[in-house]
Amino acid sequence: MDKIKKILEFAMRMEKNSMDFYEFYTDKDVSKDVRKLFEELAEIEKQHYEILREQYDKLGFTEAPIDISWVVDETFKARDPHILADGSDILPASDSIISDISVMRMAYLIETDFSYFYSKAMKTVEEAEVRKLLSDLAQWEKQHSDMFYGRYLDLLDKELKDIKIILE
Repeated sequence: MDKIKKILEFAMRMEKNSMDFYEFYTDKDVSKDVRKLFEELAEIEKQHYEILREQYDKLGFTEAPIDISWVVDETFKARDPHILADGSDILPASDSIISDISVMRMAYLIETDFSYFYSKAMKTVEEAEVRKLLSDLAQWEKQHSDMFYGRYLDLLDKELKDIKIILE
């Protein structure tokens, strides 16, 4: 049971962090389509959190998992040279397609990580109800991952076409 508790706590933190991520980027320089998508995804991640929390409570776990947001200070912006290449900020901030590409890729990676986690966790749990929940979540997150990857590639192809790089 301790393993299930740890899995559910980790899953709830992940879902909460992704909800925070999507909510954070709805207020940033992204297109209207991405903003709408992220608003919907924030709500879906909130539902995932609630499903996990319901299972957590149902199993009688009483300690609430620590709720820490990855957003520490929205006014602070640091540039990590390991993440951003020199000159990556040359494009004007008004060019929202660049923001869309970046956040779409981050969203794809988040959802891919979730699918991976739930698939791995599911294999370690013997309790049928928890196993089914983790399996369902793995499938849902895989669908999100696939959708984000497709949108990411569409945006990337559009940008490459706009700068006259032809991919075949």
